[in-house]
Amino acid sequence: MCAIKTNINLKNKIMALFKITSKKTGSFSGGIRLEKGMNVEIIDNNNPLSTTTGREKVREAIKSKYGQDIKQFASSSYFECAKLS
Repeated sequence: MCAIKTNINLKNKIMALFKITSKKTGSFSGGIRLEKGMNVEIIDNNNPLSTTTGREKVREAIKSKYGQDIKQFASSSYFECAKLS
């Protein structure tokens, strides 16, 4: 048998659970309504609000759970992020 040597950076592969919670209540264009305390949980390896891919995950999770397409509102201005694990 032959061993294959690989160089994997495990630091970037570790996933964490994040809770994303809306900071404030408000109505926005397009009929979007946010209520303070609306939350979703996202698994990612970085703060989901800090990356384009992460913000898309937040957007999809809120759309799935609440039926609201938050589009441009997936940011730290409207949401806070807490690492759960």
